[in-house]
Amino acid sequence: MLSLLPGLPQERSPQAGEVDGFFAADSMVRRLHRERLVLFSGVRALLMQACDPLGVIGFQRHSVIFDDPQARLLRTDERMSRIYFGTAEEAEETGRVVQAMHRRVRGKAPARYGPIPKGTPYSAADPRLGLWVLATLADSALVYYERIFGGLTADERERYWSEYRQVGELLGLPPDSMPATHADLKRYIDGRLGDGSLWISDERREQAERMILEPPYSGWQRLAVMPITETVRLISVGLLPPQIRVLFGFSWDPGREALLRSTLLQLRIGSRFWPDAVRLHPAARLPAGERYGALAV
Repeated sequence: MLSLLPGLPQERSPQAGEVDGFFAADSMVRRLHRERLVLFSGVRALLMQACDPLGVIGFQRHSVIFDDPQARLLRTDERMSRIYFGTAEEAEETGRVVQAMHRRVRGKAPARYGPIPKGTPYSAADPRLGLWVLATLADSALVYYERIFGGLTADERERYWSEYRQVGELLGLPPDSMPATHADLKRYIDGRLGDGSLWISDERREQAERMILEPPYSGWQRLAVMPITETVRLISVGLLPPQIRVLFGFSWDPGREALLRSTLLQLRIGSRFWPDAVRLHPAARLPAGERYGALAV
């Protein structure tokens, strides 16, 4: 009743990020993914995923990522955000939809692609392919958060990966197919980076760089957004594992490293003063119980 009196502050409805859902309000998944800047870690993850040859064959034949990368990024963000900030029912529904999509993505390589011979079978439901996608998403989020907002303790990283394994289960990965600990996750990623299994063709390299790192604008719009897109490019390339930078042919030097460190420091300091409408992911700011995203799952 007091909220009806003029002049008194109105009571605010709880936001999605403030109430328990599939993940608790104080979970590490919520802590990391409520930060809008962590959303850009998806660029790093996509560049790493583009270096998995068998995964790329599936992307090329069954996904819009190479034809309409913005739609792909939007759909991924909406579905993952429904898991991060949605109710248990919404997260489980999203997982069922994604698993159904993955079951339809299967076939054989139509031609040789680097180390993948023609006729090699692939399936998006294969836990080995799904694990690289999940691992790049989790690792990229951790890298972005720590480099921008400050380091995490070993226990906090462990909590995050333990929670993120639940995301993997929702998406169809058997528990025993995923690294058991964060240290195991790092060993898995380091192993993939060093075992020669990652590769990308010249055509896919140019295509991935163009669609992920170049803004889809022209003329004055391109000039207007250039400071933002150049910052995203600097951070995306700078935070890649060195082995992935080599595969893409991205140059890196002490000057760029110094600029990267300066940019990340400015973001760390500046973001503390941003209003929630700028700093927080829209899915975390929605009224609790409201469905996030315009695309139907």
